[in-house]
Amino acid sequence: MRSSKLQESLYISISKALSSSSNINQLHKSHSILITSGLNQTVFFSGKLISRYSHLKDPHSSSLVFTSTSPTNSVYQWNTIIRAMTHNGLFTEALNYYSKMRVLNIKPDTFTFPSVINALAGSGKFELVKIVHGHVLDLGFGSDLYIGNALIDMYARFCELDNARQVFDEMPERDVVSWNSLVSGYSAHEAWEEALEMFYRSRTGGVVPDSFMVSSVLPACSGLGVVMEGQMVHGLSVKIGIDVETRVCNGLLSMYFKFDKLKECRTVFSETGFKDDITWNTVISGYSQACLYQESIKLFMEMLREHKPDVLTVTSVLRACSHVGDLKSGRFVHNYMNGIGYECDMKASNILIDMYSKCGDLPTAREIFNKMKSRDLTSWNALINGIIKASRYEEALATFRTMKMDIKPDFVTYVTVLSMCTLLKNLKLAKELHCETIKTGFNPSVIVRNALIDVYAKCGKMEDALNQFENMKDRDIVSWNTIISACSYSEEYNLGFRMISRMRIEGVLPNVPISNALIEMYSKCGNLRNSVLVFEHMKIRDVVTWTALIYAYGMYGHGMMAITLFEDMKDTGIIPDQIAFLAVIFACSHSGLVEKGRFYFNQMKKDYNIDPKIEHYACVVDLLARSGRSTEAEKFILSMPIKPDASIWGSLLSACRASGHMEIAERASNHIINLNSENTGYYILVSNVYASLGKWDQVRMVRKSIKTKGLKKDAGKSWVDIGKKIYAFSSGDKFFEQYEEVKKFLEVLYDLIAKEGYVANLRSVFHDVNEDEKKYILCGHSERLAIAFGLLNTKPGTPLQMRIGFFYSRMDHVAVVIIGEEDKIESGMDCKLNPR
Repeated sequence: MRSSKLQESLYISISKALSSSSNINQLHKSHSILITSGLNQTVFFSGKLISRYSHLKDPHSSSLVFTSTSPTNSVYQWNTIIRAMTHNGLFTEALNYYSKMRVLNIKPDTFTFPSVINALAGSGKFELVKIVHGHVLDLGFGSDLYIGNALIDMYARFCELDNARQVFDEMPERDVVSWNSLVSGYSAHEAWEEALEMFYRSRTGGVVPDSFMVSSVLPACSGLGVVMEGQMVHGLSVKIGIDVETRVCNGLLSMYFKFDKLKECRTVFSETGFKDDITWNTVISGYSQACLYQESIKLFMEMLREHKPDVLTVTSVLRACSHVGDLKSGRFVHNYMNGIGYECDMKASNILIDMYSKCGDLPTAREIFNKMKSRDLTSWNALINGIIKASRYEEALATFRTMKMDIKPDFVTYVTVLSMCTLLKNLKLAKELHCETIKTGFNPSVIVRNALIDVYAKCGKMEDALNQFENMKDRDIVSWNTIISACSYSEEYNLGFRMISRMRIEGVLPNVPISNALIEMYSKCGNLRNSVLVFEHMKIRDVVTWTALIYAYGMYGHGMMAITLFEDMKDTGIIPDQIAFLAVIFACSHSGLVEKGRFYFNQMKKDYNIDPKIEHYACVVDLLARSGRSTEAEKFILSMPIKPDASIWGSLLSACRASGHMEIAERASNHIINLNSENTGYYILVSNVYASLGKWDQVRMVRKSIKTKGLKKDAGKSWVDIGKKIYAFSSGDKFFEQYEEVKKFLEVLYDLIAKEGYVANLRSVFHDVNEDEKKYILCGHSERLAIAFGLLNTKPGTPLQMRIGFFYSRMDHVAVVIIGEEDKIESGMDCKLNPR
């Protein structure tokens, strides 16, 4: 009796010791006691040992324990070893034990099959699925709840959703796990409608969903885009008290980010009880994808206090740094990766190259690239793109050529290098790349064709751009955007409007870029009102939209309206880019708002970390010079951190010529000559300055230089729109209809304005012609011919819309102002005089 009690006490104490073993050392001690007491061979304790070793992630010891007690006829021990192998992910070993069990004719029970079925799902051995399922049915276990749930899960993981549904439908009883298994199976394979249907059926069946069910159905709501259903599921989770569970919160965050419900995301995140890695990753990635880059970076810094970010989190925040140009945070993240010993794979290295390139640290980007053991297309494309963004075009071209010796470029490479051709207006290189895309088979690609349309248009080859567009088998919205923008850039506005009509006829709905092009085209066609109407009717406006209208206001001299619009843009949360700043400084320049223009130039660098480019400096020079501050403008040029080019000196020269600061104008002329520019317009401007100074020897020298260089000056042209028909005029043109009438009318106008006190500036006209001939030459300017023709052929009160195209004219034209007082032109007429 006493011996029996001692043995019972020993059993209890060893059993407790086994159950409480929290590490291998403690388990080894209990195992030793079992061996010395001879209890290790008993079915109960061998099973306990197998389970405990399995729980402590030591499946090898589990196998040794099982082997030491074999052969055994106990189904409990076989079930335990199969469960142990499955629990540790050793699915093939688990199935091998099941096969041995069958060979030894040991009859499985209901506890055998859930582990075997889970092992099947994990192993991916679908050929065994029907065999095991057949065993279940042969043994009469088809109605077992737990086996049924395991079968549903297994079939779902093999994407055999019909079989999973059949098992579910044939089950005599179901629990919440049954519903969870089917709903999660449908959801995992994006059978969203079926997942939502089964969720609703579970509700009508009286099943109270748990966190697994809710987290499975939320992706279905996202996938179907059904916001209301998602909000209903959220409300249900609040009602049953599972809304603060981490799994549910993660699902809600993911769903709300996909619905762009950022307010709800913030609420869910703040109310989440325990935030795991998935929570932080979801929010950081979500904010980054929602373009809330600063918030994404800030949350990453918070995450580091309690959690270790995974690769996805790190790459998301690096991308955020790329977008906002936050080099400091980007370096911090990179240093953190190095500090924790994270070894960058190819993907991470590519993201780092992209980040450093976009943040302006090209040497570090190149260093990471050079250290990579192997590189893929993304590596090369990221580096080339970064070099182009740094305006190091020769280096970009050399890198592209080196790349071709290592790896075959893809369509992204060609599009990237073609974008460089667009910036440089390098037609020769563009044609070379075009030929390469044909040889390599990328030419039919829509994205490549779109890039070719853009580059040909920007290089002045609109006919080639149209050919690319018309020969496309397939077009996307970007194709239409590109060709319409090309029409706008090439000043083919009527063609642009026809393209928009054609696009609609072909059933393509215009988006934001089309509307942006419309704003630009209407403003350049002399119809600012329509530009404003397009803007006001747009539901979605990006930085390009705002910039287009800001620039339009600037062209029409509405500087304060441009500034108000610029500030409104910032108030809506849109961050201005370098083009937006260029537009608002341009507007200040054309309205004499010197201090405002200076303020925005300084704000660009100080508050937005945008380095001014040559265009911004040219605009500030124009701003100062237009306001009569030519001396200040010259000092500004000489203090620039980058070498001024011909456009900078040309801006100063143009303003000086109009204001009469001829000493500065002469110095600017000398700089332009020394720069040896290939732009004919600058030489013509210099020639006119020397003519104004009466330095005819220099005039002849400049004109000889033009001839020696083989440069040609396109004749100044102006266009006037009358009755939906465009009439074009060239300077000195005598061969158009009504020429004699126009000539006589201009003589009348000249006499009228002379009586009003207007004196023509004849200084720049050749000195070897008489005064009357000089006056005739001025009257023959293309814009004057166009205005006179328009006045003769329109009724009183008709607004004239005209476009003037020649280089660097200030377009002061007092004649136009005085003509505007006549009854033939409305007050406030839409007459666009383009200064360049």
